[in-house]
Amino acid sequence: MTRSLPKPRAGPLGLWDRLVGPGMTLAENTLVLGVSFASAGFVGLYLKSLGMDWLRVTLGAFIAFDIIGGAVCNMTDTTKRWYHRKGQRSKDHFVFIGLHVLHIACVALVFRGPGFDLFFMSVIAGWLAMSAIVVLTAPLTVKTPLAVTLYVGATGLVLYVTGPTYGLEWFVPLLFVKLLMGHAIPQHGR
Repeated sequence: MTRSLPKPRAGPLGLWDRLVGPGMTLAENTLVLGVSFASAGFVGLYLKSLGMDWLRVTLGAFIAFDIIGGAVCNMTDTTKRWYHRKGQRSKDHFVFIGLHVLHIACVALVFRGPGFDLFFMSVIAGWLAMSAIVVLTAPLTVKTPLAVTLYVGATGLVLYVTGPTYGLEWFVPLLFVKLLMGHAIPQHGR
């Protein structure tokens, strides 16, 4: 039986509804916001302890808020229902995932210097694009195992090909959790 999807609210709360899905429970909201803010705080403090300047500290905290909080958010039933509701097309998922190439570019420019790390950008963005195509076009029965396989591949690439990013060692693995295992896979069993 399919559950009816509530409509987004009006005003500022409606913006939140359009981002995470309308009808998010108090527990889901608390978890998503708690993890997002805690991640931003911990990463910001960690980067500061490494002696990074305020630009890197602030940017790293913002990336943590979005990627780590987003990984948790994209695993909630509410968010999965919202992004996989009737009328959503593969193009919509590709656009959402594609926007995160900006995160990869930002890390390549600001945290992997001096200069822009084109190799890191090309390898990680290319793997993300290929992974998104594979998972989004796969039959439902193999989406999750494919996503896990491609996540393992991304982790291997960052550990053994590009090398991890100092201070943001978590970035690539959690980016793939957010986008492949979270966003690209619909809610099961409903």
